Amino acid sequence: MLIEPSKAKAYLDKVANFPIPQKANDDLEDMLEMVFGKKPEMVKSGKLAIIPVKGVIGNDLTELEKMMGGCDVDDIEEMIEDAERDPNIEIILFDFNSPGGTVTGVPELSNRIYKCGKRTIGWTCSQSCSGSMWLMSQCDEVFVSGSSTVGSIGVYIPVLDESKAYAEEGYTLDLIKSGWAKGAGFPGTKMSTEQRKLFEDDVADTHAWFIGDIMRKRSMADIKDMQGQCWSGRKAATKMLVTGIKDTLDDLLMHIGADVYANLERQEPSVESTASYAADVSPEQGEKDDGVAPVSKGKKKKKKKKDGDKDEEVEDDDEEAPEIPDESCPPVDTDDKKSR
Repeated sequence: MLIEPSKAKAYLDKVANFPIPQKANDDLEDMLEMVFGKKPEMVKSGKLAIIPVKGVIGNDLTELEKMMGGCDVDDIEEMIEDAERDPNIEIILFDFNSPGGTVTGVPELSNRIYKCGKRTIGWTCSQSCSGSMWLMSQCDEVFVSGSSTVGSIGVYIPVLDESKAYAEEGYTLDLIKSGWAKGAGFPGTKMSTEQRKLFEDDVADTHAWFIGDIMRKRSMADIKDMQGQCWSGRKAATKMLVTGIKDTLDDLLMHIGADVYANLERQEPSVESTASYAADVSPEQGEKDDGVAPVSKGKKKKKKKKDGDKDEEVEDDDEEAPEIPDESCPPVDTDDKKSR
């Protein structure tokens, strides 16, 4: 398997304990979305396509598995084909957030990314490990955030030897088979030396394949840094496993091109400007509080008129005084609800 063992266990525990209703209905999909998040989809913006690679990677997953956070290599390949067929798309950005997954399908998809006819860029600000790293490494350029986690370039096959536990319970498993390799690792049995070597050779061969694919794109990297270690983004950059560091996706988009960044920003949901609330400021708040001039209403205030040694209060006419605009606070059109 091409996945971090701790992440694999956490994912399996989460899925195993999820309460599936006995009778599935329309609410099931909403419930799964609430627990595992909305299923990621490709986004197109101008000449850029963003393909999400998120969750545990698998091959030929069911819809239920995908709703529970699985990432199917077949879906990723279809997105790549869609982006390649689109004449407007020039750049494909792969957005990774995955601990890895199974071996099946990953080397083939990595080769598909390697041979992609358009400029490819890999990116993660979270994690891209094991099988996900295999895929990300095949992009023309790879950028990561400094605190992200990448690497785990290795392979493993877990085999639980339960033969002693069976014996203590008084069970003896008699595995009737044909072929010395058949049933290797079956629960309750102990593997022979030949059977173990079969697994070891399989793991070593896949690991060599993994390293070979990375080296064809990152030839300056060192094989000693590809022995299953996980690296921070900063460390991976010093070890030449990635192209460079970008703090955010916006930084990466600006690096690709200001037009690319601007196009994607325009597609994001607009937010109503808070400037329109300036018209609701009460007269009592005054200019000192918010820089907003008090609004004049009705009569002017009374003023004192000096007459000899006596002061006499005189009330101004009932004419409504004109408002004096405060230059520090420009007029606000409260009828304009468009985003600024």
